[in-house]
Amino acid sequence: MTSKALVVGAGAIGLRTALELLRRNVRVVLRSPEHPLHHSTCSMGAGGLWMPFHCDDPRVDSWAASTLDELLLEAKSTDDSAVEIVPTILLKRYHNGPIIENYVVAKGSEGVENSSSKVSPLPSWTSDPRLDFQHLSVEMLSWQNNVHQLRIPSQDDLVNAGYRFCWMFKPPIVDAPKKLQSMLNEVGQHPMTEDVNVKTGKYYATVREMINEAINLGCDTVVNCTGLGSRDLCSDPTVVGARGVLLHFDRTCERMEKFASMANDAAILTEEPSWASETDNCYLIPRGDVIVVGGTYLEGDNEQSIRPEEKERIIKNAQLLGVDTDKSPSIGEWTGFRPYRPTTRLELEDRADVPNGFKVVHNYGHGGSGWTVFAGAAREVASLLDV
Repeated sequence: MTSKALVVGAGAIGLRTALELLRRNVRVVLRSPEHPLHHSTCSMGAGGLWMPFHCDDPRVDSWAASTLDELLLEAKSTDDSAVEIVPTILLKRYHNGPIIENYVVAKGSEGVENSSSKVSPLPSWTSDPRLDFQHLSVEMLSWQNNVHQLRIPSQDDLVNAGYRFCWMFKPPIVDAPKKLQSMLNEVGQHPMTEDVNVKTGKYYATVREMINEAINLGCDTVVNCTGLGSRDLCSDPTVVGARGVLLHFDRTCERMEKFASMANDAAILTEEPSWASETDNCYLIPRGDVIVVGGTYLEGDNEQSIRPEEKERIIKNAQLLGVDTDKSPSIGEWTGFRPYRPTTRLELEDRADVPNGFKVVHNYGHGGSGWTVFAGAAREVASLLDV
């Protein structure tokens, strides 16, 4: 059984893994080359919306459900929580789901744009009753919004853009900077924590080097939570940086005239043209004291800063989704790289070059779902270590 672990990495995955071990009476040393609030970290820049996204692993559903349990509880715990429940609309051009009673029958194939070739099962997470998931036509969405008064595009604007359906649900959204700082504080103050250094500036060249440091520190376990860094650290070419870019606007920003009378924030997502494109999705996510507008998901694109044409497109997206960018220009921008891997690597590594009983665990490659699975993945690490 693990008694002392070196956890490497201090993003959402690393911090939550360290906390899980501490809460199970494992002594922890935490190391990271960059502070979790450094602008370059993926966890810091993320929109923070709970929804499995580009994380292709059969274990994701259980990790996501476990994380949802934790986030929903935290959202209710205090007015100063780093988590809030925000109505979310995912716009769809095609039906992609079960028949909507009275709509498909009445509209026929014209109303659903060849829906018979587009219908597919809904993801399993949509069945969780706590999310209040609904699959709606945009007409139904418009009717409901007479009551909800969400800041979303009008029915006419949605139809003119080609969107005929949507998913509507109420997920938690994590204020990433606030949550990262909260977890870092908890790790630092926990009585089982032996040492924390999250600004080492040091990147381990190999897993062997990381193991040697763990042994020198008196640890019997090392947990690798280095995300995209694992591509080089583990010589793992299946890890790919999926580039994302976004702009920040003040949460109290001025709204376009069509949205001015609406009282309540909503997250809005599109993954299909015309507001999205074949390579670039489009989203607006209220998060803490900012509104995050993006974005891209470009694998293998290594550009470190936002391109002028990307910024122009995101500003247009912000306008389409209700932000008056002339009166309220962006207050910040971010470019980062999600650690995508065909399947998440969360496993014990069987190595012959370590002392008897020494364990090496890898916990990386969560794609765009870090904040969706971070707690569940941490619990799986603890389970692998029998603590």
